[in-house]
Amino acid sequence: MRRFVRRLTFVSDGPHFGGAERYIVAMAHTARRRGIEPHIYWMPAPAADADVFGAARAGDIRVTTAEPTRTRTTSGVIREFRLMLADRRPDGLVINGSGRRRYWLLCWLTRRAGVPAVWVHQMVDGCDHRRLPPRWLGARVEGLNWWRVPQALRHRLAATAADAVVTLNAGDRERVARWQGVSREKIRVIPHGVDCEYFRFDPAGRERMHRAWGISGTEAVRPFIVGTAGRLSAEKRVELLIEATALLRERGIPAVAAVAGRGAEQERLLQLVRERGATGAVRFDDFAGDMPAFYSGLDVFVLCSRTESFGLALAEAMACERPVVATPTAGAMRQISHRHNGWQLSGWSPAELADALASMAADPAGRRRMGRNGRQSVIRQFSIDLTLERTLRALRGAPDRSSPLRWPGMNEAPFVSMGAEDLA
Repeated sequence: MRRFVRRLTFVSDGPHFGGAERYIVAMAHTARRRGIEPHIYWMPAPAADADVFGAARAGDIRVTTAEPTRTRTTSGVIREFRLMLADRRPDGLVINGSGRRRYWLLCWLTRRAGVPAVWVHQMVDGCDHRRLPPRWLGARVEGLNWWRVPQALRHRLAATAADAVVTLNAGDRERVARWQGVSREKIRVIPHGVDCEYFRFDPAGRERMHRAWGISGTEAVRPFIVGTAGRLSAEKRVELLIEATALLRERGIPAVAAVAGRGAEQERLLQLVRERGATGAVRFDDFAGDMPAFYSGLDVFVLCSRTESFGLALAEAMACERPVVATPTAGAMRQISHRHNGWQLSGWSPAELADALASMAADPAGRRRMGRNGRQSVIRQFSIDLTLERTLRALRGAPDRSSPLRWPGMNEAPFVSMGAEDLA
């Protein structure tokens, strides 16, 4: 008997509107375009932002928020999640994995309800920023990561109940298999996706951002504009961009840096700007309301993260035809082909970043070529439509298993022609 996915629920406990949450909202909008009714179930911690998914609600996506006071206990999590399942009656769930205690229960509750579900690991990078800081032997050895043991057990329990486990890159797939004992056959590598119709180069938006930043004049006399976007936290390493911008100006290159984001590190970063004498060269914005315009306003987008399983902001900038530079995270090394669609750094040195930016500043034609190639690579590999299709296929379980699960558009172009290489 065939079973159709008409209702799809995305589950998250995201505390802020970062890449994982933007991916969920984009997936929900894409599902609706495919004729699937999307729903977001948010289980916030008490310290989470007031409404991470407010923009999704404004876009007519149904969002259910679990009251934090009701999900502090195991019995509360079970009760609230069962109430959601009974109310929404989803045909499939995409559960975004987290290290929070009790979260692994959701896969088991879903399985008991007879609903297919995938468990998505948002980050399993070997350079996980949650590791304890180095303290021993002259700060050369890190503390014991005792939290990995119970986390691995919880994720193993979740994976056991899920129909499939999703990682964002092949390296994470190996780490999940090795650290958590999950069968490789159960793990799908499905990178996040970008809505390539929304994220595209916007000439009018570029001029609008330049006016907002106080930048005027023709392209030939404007300063070289670099920027980044993301949460202002330690693992994002925004200080590298500030240092590199200061180095460029010391070399006589009139560089300006734009930073879109907010977070606990903002005051420290502002202090660094003052110390480097770059007060007029670095501009901080809250998250821009129009991210395609923000990306379009840049000459080069820079991602300095210490760890990223998939750089969603990197892919968004590439979709807007911006040349990109990134540190060697697992995600960036999957997304960037060096000097073809971007510039892949070998480490986290401000001097290396400044050298890369100086080379790109001197080569406008090369930047345009990288930008065009970047958009094409995102369309081919990282479009949100492909991500949704891959995720729906993961709901069916093992590739060799006969599944009755069907969904709108699965037998239509271009999805009907997708082969094994599109699902790897």
